[in-house]
Amino acid sequence: MQAIETHLDLSHLRFDPELTPGANNAVNVCLRIEPHEKVTVITDLASKEIAASIVHELDVRGLNYHAYVLEELAPRPLVHLPQEILDDMETSDVSIFAVEVQRNELKSRMEMTDVVNRRKMRHAHMVNINRQIMLEGMRADFLKVDRLSKKVLDIVSRAKVVTARTAKGTEMRADMSPDYKWLKTSGIISREKWGN
Repeated sequence: MQAIETHLDLSHLRFDPELTPGANNAVNVCLRIEPHEKVTVITDLASKEIAASIVHELDVRGLNYHAYVLEELAPRPLVHLPQEILDDMETSDVSIFAVEVQRNELKSRMEMTDVVNRRKMRHAHMVNINRQIMLEGMRADFLKVDRLSKKVLDIVSRAKVVTARTAKGTEMRADMSPDYKWLKTSGIISREKWGN
């Protein structure tokens, strides 16, 4: 295992153990990180406790990662993603972006996702991640969600019309085009489609 960190050592930062199930899901279920893969972890001071829980899961598995705290590399709001992070991503298989975003930082995130898309990395885009999301949404049974999402995808990809009616009588109809390209976004992240 090789772990390289910036000044704030996330691997020694205390975090609420209640964050562990969500962090475990992120590393082991959603991203399915393999022992031979390298990971780039990007966080900020606002999200450092959540990032520490994720780094802990990487350490438990003995995975190779580099972790970065944005404020240690550049002033916020970011104009550009720090080159050190972009360079590290060029040699990574997986990236995790657990950051409370700030206004006018879209360009820096686009620089990051350009690398993700070009290299077909598995990328967890955990923008504005917070405690509630980690304790609720990130504890979901993502394999069950994935199975249900596949069933829905199988139905809508063949459908010509979708209709719905609420218990109160509201009706809705959608005409489906055969040109639609459907993507399954269940929380299971692939090289073809990174996810929030």
